[in-house]
Amino acid sequence: MNNLVRLKCPVCNNALNRENNSYICDKNHTHDIAKEGYVNLLLAQNRRSKNPGDSDEMIRSRQAFLNKGYYRILLDAIVKQIASMPQAFKQNVLDVGCGEGYYMQGIVDASTDKKLSLSGIDISKSAVKLAGKRKMGTTLCVASAYDLPFFDESFSTIVSIFSPVLASEIERLLEVDGEIIMVGPGEEHLKGLTAHIYDEVLPHKGNYSAIDESESFKLKEQIEIKEEIIVKQEDILELLRMTPYYWQISVEKKEKILALSKLKTTIHFYIRMYTKN
Repeated sequence: MNNLVRLKCPVCNNALNRENNSYICDKNHTHDIAKEGYVNLLLAQNRRSKNPGDSDEMIRSRQAFLNKGYYRILLDAIVKQIASMPQAFKQNVLDVGCGEGYYMQGIVDASTDKKLSLSGIDISKSAVKLAGKRKMGTTLCVASAYDLPFFDESFSTIVSIFSPVLASEIERLLEVDGEIIMVGPGEEHLKGLTAHIYDEVLPHKGNYSAIDESESFKLKEQIEIKEEIIVKQEDILELLRMTPYYWQISVEKKEKILALSKLKTTIHFYIRMYTKN
């Protein structure tokens, strides 16, 4: 897999060059590459907490659940959308909020000609570390979605799957005629689970507002994905724990949900494609 995108030093904004197991800029700021293959470019003073991002439990549960294939329909739709673009897989793609790399792995596996340059960032070091263990041959960074460590117009496609973005950063990084793919939950997403939690289920809100409200982007297409799935008893804990619900509900409600022999629920997503004006 080609990795053509240059990283930017978070200290001085100069280009980072790889030298052995480190990235070093002209001013000698050095950022070591972890054994899993990622680099941490999130400066200590820019962290809001000691371990920003999702908790280790949420990340590991998400990995376990996704690896069972419950959201495969969404992964296939994302891969199909990237493949349908004019550049096909000969493009630079950034996954903002890549998490533990499930969707990146699917994109890599579908890119049989190896002409895809794929990069991923997440603010969670634990998530990026797990993504690195997949050995995908991609560029992986611990970084903030609001201060992306890349140069202007570095990407033809940017993907955000359930993650917040900053419109000005996306505009800065996209090439002319570049596209951003935003993936968020539909109104009925996981309603079979939330029915056990709330008396009245409130519809989900997507993560599109930053792009929708920006004059720099135009909605090109929206795809809706909806499917009924049956979650096996042994996977219900992973599903619950990968959501915020696990940390918000009472012990009694957790026990009730975990006592189910199976869980039938809707999974509901929207994929929105925007072009840069």
